[in-house]
Amino acid sequence: LASPFRNRFQAMAIEEASAQDSVAAAGSTENIYLLSYAFNQDFSCFVCGTTAGFRVFTLTGESLHNGGFKEVCRREHSAGFQNNSVMLISMLYKTNIFAMVTQVIAPQDESAQGGMNKVQIWDERKQKFVGELRSRNEVKAVALKKEVIVMVCEYAIYVYTCDQLKVILHLTTGSNKSGLCVLAVASDPWLLCCPGQSTGAVRVQVGQEAEATHVFQAHQSGLAALALNASGSLVATASETGTVVKVFRTSDGQALYRLRRSTRPAVISSLTFRSDDCFLAVAS
Repeated sequence: LASPFRNRFQAMAIEEASAQDSVAAAGSTENIYLLSYAFNQDFSCFVCGTTAGFRVFTLTGESLHNGGFKEVCRREHSAGFQNNSVMLISMLYKTNIFAMVTQVIAPQDESAQGGMNKVQIWDERKQKFVGELRSRNEVKAVALKKEVIVMVCEYAIYVYTCDQLKVILHLTTGSNKSGLCVLAVASDPWLLCCPGQSTGAVRVQVGQEAEATHVFQAHQSGLAALALNASGSLVATASETGTVVKVFRTSDGQALYRLRRSTRPAVISSLTFRSDDCFLAVAS
């Protein structure tokens, strides 16, 4: 299989006119629902998986000055998405490459592509799927970086090369129903954080070497959220209890900050560092 990532750094040539054309081409009056969403690596765009395909929005330029965001691409009810819902999706910066997990709307249609046990690679320039990664188990999340693509299942994480879609690492985790796994955007080599095998533990993996890893205990209860700063030097964690957020140094697992959110339990759904690492956003 020829790699879909060889020209991955060529930016998508998506203009407002083409976005309007794709919206008009959708031509369906049925209700469309949001199923998933994800920011790209530099937070300049976000992509939404829907019951009919996906949509891309930009957060830079005029859209920010106007106090909002702008839709720049819509791929719904078109070839490849006629009977598929996009359950999970991730985009690679502003390129034409998207990784997604789809589910067939009409199970009786055996010719329809997609299933929760595989990740499909969509090339927007070619407007077709150009590769896929299969798993025996349901895929819980997918993450992208220039060097690797990560497929997350409940008890395992698989790391693939982007150029040949070849698996280079298999990480065993504890139960990870939320698909927790984060990649540092600017680290070299790539750096990944995910749950360890024991409850509340965090695993730090630096590159593909099996020995380039260490595990530290972050919480007594299970992990609910993870976030890395851009360089990969800091990782923020929250547990299922939701009363405390902690920040650790990834190099040795040293606890640096303990931030109390409340004395009452809460469900923390997301953590994000600001680009200068001075602030940490907590959503609950």
